[in-house]
Amino acid sequence: PFSRSVVHHLRKTIYIALILGILFSCKQKTEPKKAENKPTEIPAWKIDLDTILERNNPKNLDLSKHQLFIDTTKTSEFYQKYSNWKPHKLDNDVVSYHINEIAKKHKSKKIEYGNFPKQWVSLKKINNEFVIYEPCDGTTTSFELTENSVIFYYQIEPDADLISELKKLTDNTVELELRTVPQKIESEKTKLSITPTEFKNIYLLKYSFGEWFVTPRDKVVEFDLIVNHCPTTKRMEFKGFDK
Repeated sequence: PFSRSVVHHLRKTIYIALILGILFSCKQKTEPKKAENKPTEIPAWKIDLDTILERNNPKNLDLSKHQLFIDTTKTSEFYQKYSNWKPHKLDNDVVSYHINEIAKKHKSKKIEYGNFPKQWVSLKKINNEFVIYEPCDGTTTSFELTENSVIFYYQIEPDADLISELKKLTDNTVELELRTVPQKIESEKTKLSITPTEFKNIYLLKYSFGEWFVTPRDKVVEFDLIVNHCPTTKRMEFKGFDK
């Protein structure tokens, strides 16, 4: 038979082993599992676009897939979109809302523009040349002068101000004072001018909140068109334009 001291020692050893076993088991249960090193999948729209642009006729491309190219045809469906462009019903609804909100406090002034163009399309510069950019998401920023308002068709959503005063009007220049909502500017006053530049059919549009190079809509065919065609999924917009 074992002596009392040996039995006591064995009991102590077994007890310690049990305690350690319990602690080890708890640690395994409570310790968070390490994340597996799986590669993160990047959504297609976040992938940077190829910055090398090639001139191409869209008829030579598979337009069921994403394509980034310079359309030089002047007659393609992409150019025709600009010639035949009309705002969507949703755009008209948003514009009407803005105009009605401003009209609650301000009266508008009706303008006859004569030969001055009423519809304008914004331009970009690349390699020191002016082009039009057809974005993947939304539309090319454009502007319209109506008899009593200026409509801003921004890439994603339109906006509008009422005309309060005609400051200047010639065959190639217009300067307007506008009224807007207090959410845009506390004074509710804005200004817009369109003046010619040294380049043929290229004007500078200055508004209280920005500047754009623009051309009359009927002159779009005089410029190359960079198309970011994405029929199935959103893609990053082209960012290789001159600063």
